[in-house]
Amino acid sequence: MALSRRTGRSRLTLALLVLTSLTLLTLDFRDSELVQSARRVASTALSPLRGAAETVSEPFSNAWHGITDYGDLESENEALRAELDELRGDAVADENAAEQLAGILDQLDIEWVGDIPTAAARVVAGPASNFTHTIELDKGSGAGVKVGMPVVNGAGLVGKVVQVTSDRATVQLITDPDFAVGVRLVPDGALGTATGSGDGEDLVVDTQLEADAEVAEGTVLTTSGADRSAFPGDIPVGTVRRSREGSGGLTLDLVVEPLADTEKLAFVTVLLWESAG
Repeated sequence: MALSRRTGRSRLTLALLVLTSLTLLTLDFRDSELVQSARRVASTALSPLRGAAETVSEPFSNAWHGITDYGDLESENEALRAELDELRGDAVADENAAEQLAGILDQLDIEWVGDIPTAAARVVAGPASNFTHTIELDKGSGAGVKVGMPVVNGAGLVGKVVQVTSDRATVQLITDPDFAVGVRLVPDGALGTATGSGDGEDLVVDTQLEADAEVAEGTVLTTSGADRSAFPGDIPVGTVRRSREGSGGLTLDLVVEPLADTEKLAFVTVLLWESAG
């Protein structure tokens, strides 16, 4: 019974304190010392209840803010992702532009071209399969390109034009097993014929040198110019890797690394040169 009376008094006290607090909060006696004192008493009495209420409600408040702010966070994340993608795109574009510029500059002022007219072209298609050894250029007869014209880059001979339309040209690469070009060793002048062995493979040069002749590794070969129906002279072709006994055992064959990397061609130069034949 005593416990019941204490509980009833506590509830009554709490109700009175709440009512007093509400009353004081609505009174316009801000300068009254009595009111200020009563407010302090009410605030002290209610502070444990207010703290408990705030503790209980905090998770709900946080959850509510999380829900209401989620859309803004998602939008910010999307914007940041878009900005990052744009920066990555700019970096790739800058790198690609630098590579293209380097490729174009590589075609300018090639010393050994001399006074032969040229047409710079972009490679727009590579070999269609492992059994083809051709590339396609974005220049054709409209730019003066004709069948049989040599194709080079800054490193050396790439191949020759085998088909032409008004705005396209097909080039047979020096790595094609059906490709052949007359070559000359520098500086001794010995002649031979270089043929392809397939993509990524070395050229093979059959020479008129005796089988026991010595040719140093790294010796440079250029087009000979002896057969005017094919290529002008002095176009760099490759360097000697090693020598071996030729067919029949009487002459010397050379294994030659092409100077032009035909597997990484972006820009090339067509020599607007027509054979005398």
